[in-house]
Amino acid sequence: MERQKCISQRGVTSADVIVAVIIIMLFVSVITTGFYNYYKSVQSKNRITIATNIIVDVIENVEMLKYDEVTKENIDNIVKNFESDGTISKSYTVTTDLQNYNETEGNTDKKDLIKILKVKVTYGDNDIENFEVTRLITK
Repeated sequence: MERQKCISQRGVTSADVIVAVIIIMLFVSVITTGFYNYYKSVQSKNRITIATNIIVDVIENVEMLKYDEVTKENIDNIVKNFESDGTISKSYTVTTDLQNYNETEGNTDKKDLIKILKVKVTYGDNDIENFEVTRLITK
């Protein structure tokens, strides 16, 4: 009689290990990508919220001024004060523009009753984003 060859069923082959490592690497990369995208989304929403709050703060402080005190110089002073007290962080750049409505084209014959205030916040390192709000200031 011939002896039958026995194949050992114990242990792990190198092919099993390679397949397991590949599956784990794919799983980890998918999870990592998901967390990274979630993080970027949350950071973007936080930046938009901060930019909105900065714009609202500037506009509210301008609206507390009397109409005749609403000048480019006074608005720039408000922004400088916010920058110096830390309300506006260094990673955000605030620019303002003030225009009298009666100085716009086609409205030069109107009385000085409306001023147009534009507040723009720019932020971001690699992807620069802008957020702008226009507000009418009335007498």
